[in-house]
Amino acid sequence: MRKSAYTLLIIAVNLAGMNCYAQTDTVLVETELEQDQEFYYRNKYRYLDVRLGDEDRLLKIGIQPFKPSDNFSFLVFTLHGGIEQKINTSLTAITEINSVMTWTDEQAFHQQGVSLGGRYYFLKKREIEQGRSGNNCQGVYGLFKMSDLLSLITLREKDADPDPLSHEPYLERFIKGSLTPEIGIGYQQRLDYHLYFDSALSCNYNILDKDFGFQISFLFGVLFSYTK
Repeated sequence: MRKSAYTLLIIAVNLAGMNCYAQTDTVLVETELEQDQEFYYRNKYRYLDVRLGDEDRLLKIGIQPFKPSDNFSFLVFTLHGGIEQKINTSLTAITEINSVMTWTDEQAFHQQGVSLGGRYYFLKKREIEQGRSGNNCQGVYGLFKMSDLLSLITLREKDADPDPLSHEPYLERFIKGSLTPEIGIGYQQRLDYHLYFDSALSCNYNILDKDFGFQISFLFGVLFSYTK
């Protein structure tokens, strides 16, 4: 009889302990689920806040490092600065300053140019009506601008004279104007409150030099928005 009672007591204690461990595991699982859900909704609302926010003016600073491949011995680096101003819901005005640097084994080329133009965000009105976007400068756009209306160009080359005593690099700096209309299509999107991505596919024609050009750009950078 005593053995039976002792056995029942041990079983009861074990069951109580297992129940306690099970409750502890349940609490841990529920805590982890709550943390995951909190992280998910915090990032979801942060993304929606970025998408649905209104903007009247953007100040943008971006970079575009680019090297075609290891078979090419040149490197292109672009530093971009711009102000984008709302005109109406879909239309914005753009003022840009681009600093383009190109290096080869024999030459270094640096161009700082000012461009003026505009963008038209095709789906902006519909997205605002459907509650998927604020009145901002994000989405698919068409662009038109006059590229590098006025540029400061710096050119540095190695001396072709084989005499090492007279080896001095050739340096030239001059100001150049151009009439280069550019049209294209692109997509701009905030990645965070102060980070953005801007990509565009465009073509241009230099009227003075009678030269046709084609460009693909991918810009990453920081921005600051201002509202009335």
